[in-house]
Amino acid sequence: MEVKKAPTEVELMEVWNKETVPKVMNIVSTRLPQRDLISLLLVSPWIHRNLISHPSLWLVLDFHEMSNAGDRLLAALSLSRYQNVKHINLEFARDIEDKHLEIVKSKCGQSVKNLEVLNLNGCQKISDLGIEFITYNCSKLKVFSIYWNVRVSDLGIGNLVKNCKLVIDLNLSGCKLLNLTRCIKLTDRGLQMILLKCSSLQSLNLYALSSFTDVAYKKISLLIHLRFLDLCGAQNLSDDGLSCIAKCKNLISLNLTWCVQVTDHGIIAIAEGCRSLEFLSLFGIVGVTDKSLEALSSFCSNTITTLDVNGCIGIKRRSRDQLLQLFPKLKCFKVHS
Repeated sequence: MEVKKAPTEVELMEVWNKETVPKVMNIVSTRLPQRDLISLLLVSPWIHRNLISHPSLWLVLDFHEMSNAGDRLLAALSLSRYQNVKHINLEFARDIEDKHLEIVKSKCGQSVKNLEVLNLNGCQKISDLGIEFITYNCSKLKVFSIYWNVRVSDLGIGNLVKNCKLVIDLNLSGCKLLNLTRCIKLTDRGLQMILLKCSSLQSLNLYALSSFTDVAYKKISLLIHLRFLDLCGAQNLSDDGLSCIAKCKNLISLNLTWCVQVTDHGIIAIAEGCRSLEFLSLFGIVGVTDKSLEALSSFCSNTITTLDVNGCIGIKRRSRDQLLQLFPKLKCFKVHS
C-alpha cells in the first residue's frame, strides 16, 4: 500500500496563497471601501485574479473630495473591471471639468451605459455642456445630484431629461433621489421640462430656489409617485400652486418652511389630498391659522410624526400639549433651530 507523501511547507504555502487567502479576501472585500479594495490588488497575483473575477466588487467609483478626480475617473473607466459601473461619486471633486466628461462621452461611453447613480454635488466647474456629455450614454440613470452649482441652466437640465428618462431621484438644490438646491440659473421652463419628462420622480428638492412661480409649481402635480418634496424658501408659491401639489397623494414629507404666500386655503388642500403625510414643516408662515391644524388633524392625525409650526404667529394652539391632542403620534415638534 502506497503511503501518501505529506505536502511540503512550500506546497502548503502555495495552497494557502492560491486558495485560502483569496477566499478570505473575497469575503472581506465586500465590506471594504474602494481605496482599500484597490490596495488589496497589489498583495499577490492570486488575490488580484480572484478579486478581478468578481464584477460585483467594481460597481462603484468614489472620488469624492479627491484631487485630480477627472483624470482618476478617466483612468478607472478605461479598465476592464469598471465596464459595468453603476455608481459614480464626484462630490466636491473640485477639479472635475467639462473636458473630462467630454472624454467620458467619446471614449468611455460603454463603461457608463449601466450607470444608475451620479453625484456631482459641489462640482462648480461643470456647466450645461458637461451635463450633456455625461448623460449622453446614461439612459439607465435613476439618481442624479448636482447640489450647489451656479453654472447649470435650463439647457443642461433639458439634456438630462432627454437622455435619462428613468430618473426617480433628482437633486438640484443650490443650483440633493432630484436635488436642485441653489441651481440659481434654473427657471420655470427648466423645472417644467423636468416635471414633464421625469414623471417617475419620488424625491424632489428645490431648497433655496426662490425664482420659480406657480407656472412651474403647478406641474409638480404630474409626479404621481412623489413622496418627498422640499420647497423651503419658495417665496412665490401661492395657495393655487399648493392646491395643485395636493394632487400628489403619495407625499409623506413636505417642507414648506418660509413659503410666505401660503395661507389656510393651501394647507387645507394639502390636508385633504395628502393623507399619508408624516413630515410637515410650516415654519415661518404667518398666513396660516388654527384652521390649518384642524384640517390636518381631521385627515392626517394618524400619520403625522413631525410637525414644525414655530414662527406661525397665526396659530394660537401650538403648545406641545395642544399639538399632541390634535396629533397623538407626534414625536418631533421642531425641524429648524
